[in-house]
Amino acid sequence: MKSDKKRAPHRFAGQQEGAELAQWLNGKEPPRIGADQNERRAEDRTRRRISQLIQDLNASAETFIREGKPDTSLDERIDRQLSRYTLKVKTIHVQDEGEYKTFAEPKWLFGWYSNAGVRAAEMIFRIVRLGERGLLGRIRNCTRCDEWFYAKFNH
Repeated sequence: MKSDKKRAPHRFAGQQEGAELAQWLNGKEPPRIGADQNERRAEDRTRRRISQLIQDLNASAETFIREGKPDTSLDERIDRQLSRYTLKVKTIHVQDEGEYKTFAEPKWLFGWYSNAGVRAAEMIFRIVRLGERGLLGRIRNCTRCDEWFYAKFNH
């Protein structure tokens, strides 16, 4: 017997973070309300720098896999790029996740900040999380249209 229920689409590991990062890299977000021309230019510069950082991180990983050793000059460049974005964390608020439980389970929400702006800090943090999970290589440029995307599969 066939069920009429529609299933929720499958979510792949890192898909949400990766898709949001790709959207930001592509400049698909509307400009922040009240942002002037200089702020938009600064955001575009940051976007280009972070795009280059991802390309360098992925190139470094490919070199390591191919040669079995890191490319020290590329790794030094990556470290210089990352040093631009000193991340700071700030508590936003706590919320109770234990609504149906016998004891409280508070969940903390944190915000990430950087001298390059809140969105840049969020994107750097996404890069770090994807990299730690081995999923950063799935953030790629399309060879035809040059848009960023998150590849659901390794291949």
